[in-house]
Amino acid sequence: MYCKNMDQRLKILVVDDELPVRESFKMILSIKDYDVFTFPDGPSAIASLDTEKYDVAFVDLKLKDMDGIEVLKGIKAKDPTVEVIIVTAYATESSHANAITLGALEYLRKPFLMEEIYELVERARKRREERAKRKAGPPKPPPEIH
Repeated sequence: MYCKNMDQRLKILVVDDELPVRESFKMILSIKDYDVFTFPDGPSAIASLDTEKYDVAFVDLKLKDMDGIEVLKGIKAKDPTVEVIIVTAYATESSHANAITLGALEYLRKPFLMEEIYELVERARKRREERAKRKAGPPKPPPEIH
């Protein structure tokens, strides 16, 4: 899927310590022609932001090396424009509220459906486009014709 404002495909980051989950995300997201980058841990995913720019990130809440909330904070510290979705099988009201407060777009509960993934990516794309429009300001009026 191509961005309207850019002539490039959406870049999606997936952080999960379980290989089958990473492969599932890659398969699901590749169907829609997104560029998908997967990482088994938080530190390598955050470090990748030094060389890659992502549009959307799916981050597992329970990682072996670091909490998904810490990964969310690390991603937002390096690039606040990335739309982060926390993915978990261990949903609690407090972790949900904490993730949203820290800037997550949504909190996705496992198991999930392919359609949920696509809907979240579309919401993230729209939110990024709206933010870019606000940042650019109102359109300039056309020049007067004399």
